[in-house]
Amino acid sequence: MPHAAGLRIGDDVRVTGGPFTDFTGPAVALDPDRGRVQLTVDILGDIHTIDIPRSDVVRVG
Repeated sequence: MPHAAGLRIGDDVRVTGGPFTDFTGPAVALDPDRGRVQLTVDILGDIHTIDIPRSDVVRVG
């Protein structure tokens, strides 16, 4: 399973910066070359995939 700095696809993460601060969801893709993480979050009852900097997420659990 691909990983970047201890983060793996499927890990639950919490967003720590930017407009999605405090949203949580599973990591669905990692791009270590760009330093980005894609995760799915529930926004008003709809599931969306967001792409954010790796520095703005922490693993939870």
